[in-house]
Amino acid sequence: MWNDKNIIFLISMPRSGSTLLQRILANHTDINTTSESWLLLPQLYALQEEGVFSEYSHITSSRAINDFCSCLSGEKKAYLDVIKRAIIDCYKSSTKSNARFYLEKTPRNNLILKDICSMFPDARYIFLWRNPAAIVASMINSFSDGKWNIYRHEIDLYKGFKNMLDADSFDIRHRHDIKYEDLATSPSVVTKELFRFLDLPTSSTDKPVLGDVSLLGRMGDKSGVQEYKQISALSLDKWKSSFPNTLRQRWLKSYLNDIGSENLSKIGYSKSELMRAISSIESGSKYLLSDFIRMTYGALDARYQISLIRRLRKQNKGKRKYVLQ
Repeated sequence: MWNDKNIIFLISMPRSGSTLLQRILANHTDINTTSESWLLLPQLYALQEEGVFSEYSHITSSRAINDFCSCLSGEKKAYLDVIKRAIIDCYKSSTKSNARFYLEKTPRNNLILKDICSMFPDARYIFLWRNPAAIVASMINSFSDGKWNIYRHEIDLYKGFKNMLDADSFDIRHRHDIKYEDLATSPSVVTKELFRFLDLPTSSTDKPVLGDVSLLGRMGDKSGVQEYKQISALSLDKWKSSFPNTLRQRWLKSYLNDIGSENLSKIGYSKSELMRAISSIESGSKYLLSDFIRMTYGALDARYQISLIRRLRKQNKGKRKYVLQ
């Protein structure tokens, strides 16, 4: 019977190279994976009153489920044990018969990271880090064709990233940290250390390969799969071209200040070096007007939930009115 020890969690920010690392690991015969499952997010958010809007009234539902848990022998832990067993069974069912592990890669799992670590104490955790400036640049280019869109991803850049930093205080028994930059420049060294952590055999001479791994599902980085057929360090400095004006550069410096020197140093990056790199970028007018409009909209959206209201109106267009909580 499968248990925690058969699960590998790949913990990362979106646009950190997690699909690249997933493709490398998926080439091993002992590891199976799918693009992104998102299985744990709705299950664990079911116990939280905040963060979910629904037709059925999520707040009421959360209160009812918590009340139900109090009637169980073992209370909430008993409920979570059932959920855990169901999740593990799902992972096993999706896995080819000869594989020992299922690799779970869903970047927004970092929003529930503490709960996952408590729920799966014997699982193995791979933390993948990347230069925060490069993450922001990739979000802009991959999700919005170069236009400013960061207000849509603040949940990842602030809450998700903070949860990853706070994981030092969690009781994680099996943890291995990797920097994307090290993976890109020294892939053989990084992957050999990773397979040792997983207690999996690997050749002492073979370089890691991406192969033609098919990740079932619609989620994940489809563009990267098409663009990168082999591991390359060519993209490491591309982030600078995504900050061509003073508004973006000022925002990025503010974001790095929010993270702080100590936190950046803890994961292997120098705030002073990143600040110097930003200051060295020539500032022009590209995207300047568009960025001003989009940043203003983002500030208003954060305060008045404009995007949420628009989605609700679109969802209910032509329908009878519902009470949404």
